[in-house]
Amino acid sequence: MKTAQKVYKEILEMPIKEREKLFAVIARRGFEKDYYNHEEVFDDIRQSPFTIKEASDYLEVAEITVRRWVKSGKIKARRVGKSIVFNADDLKKLKKRVNFRNNRLLV
Repeated sequence: MKTAQKVYKEILEMPIKEREKLFAVIARRGFEKDYYNHEEVFDDIRQSPFTIKEASDYLEVAEITVRRWVKSGKIKARRVGKSIVFNADDLKKLKKRVNFRNNRLLV
């Protein structure tokens, strides 16, 4: 089995023209579709709980916004010790409802 480091070293040893061909193939395969829907992009999100920081990064809002949504009951959350955590599936559903212009949840 090849490791990433060995493959990378082999790529660096390739002539420039061959590297260009390789990267062109990789780019074509990686972008075969013009549009990927939300599920195709985020289906592989881990199933372990998200912290407030991770949820705010995923939802692309400030941590204080996530805390406000939890306090107002707009987001399902649970406590694990002193931490507030979120289910990945709940965050996926919620992400579809966020209006990014003003960080408001669409009802």
